[in-house]
Amino acid sequence: MKTNYKLPKDLNESLKNMEEAIIPSLLESNRRFTIEFNFEGLKFNKIGITIYKILARNNNVFITYGDQGAVALAQRDYPDIKDKIFTFKSFYESNNINKNDSVMISMLPQPFDYDSFEPMSENYQGIHYSLNPKFEDLNIGIGSVMRERRKNFVQKWNNIYFLQPINKGALMHIFPNNWLLFKEENKKYFLKKEFDSKPDNETIFVNL
Repeated sequence: MKTNYKLPKDLNESLKNMEEAIIPSLLESNRRFTIEFNFEGLKFNKIGITIYKILARNNNVFITYGDQGAVALAQRDYPDIKDKIFTFKSFYESNNINKNDSVMISMLPQPFDYDSFEPMSENYQGIHYSLNPKFEDLNIGIGSVMRERRKNFVQKWNNIYFLQPINKGALMHIFPNNWLLFKEENKKYFLKKEFDSKPDNETIFVNL
């Protein structure tokens, strides 16, 4: 696939880039993927439904949330797929957990969801996409068994789409391409460097 060296001009273009990443990921042996949009003002349910529509063309797709309130809102807004929407806990307790020919989208899992999200993920047999997950919990003590367990869990996920504005630049990833670091100059963005994996904050600082 030809690398896209330009930042998307708006959300619609960004969603098209996301679709470019989702399609080839379905053929990967790894079955856990993250999709991240890291800027303010987004309506994540609409992004989740966009992902659902992309995947539902050829797959049986489910959507999961951390709490019942979020499920109720999603079922109200999208009544035609209400039977496809669950909490992490209720999906784990359903027979759908064993459907290895299905796909699941998990919406915004937080560190406090870990006790329900982790067992659901570990037992799910299908392909799993997580939108803007936050798996780490900084309140867990250094060296603890739980921190090591979470670290191992996080390592099982591969990012396929990432977009984030940063100070004097932006970071983007569209699978299966490299990570791209852009530098902002006079309100225009120019490709600064490519990386095989996500650069850490220090690497970004040095290159900008």
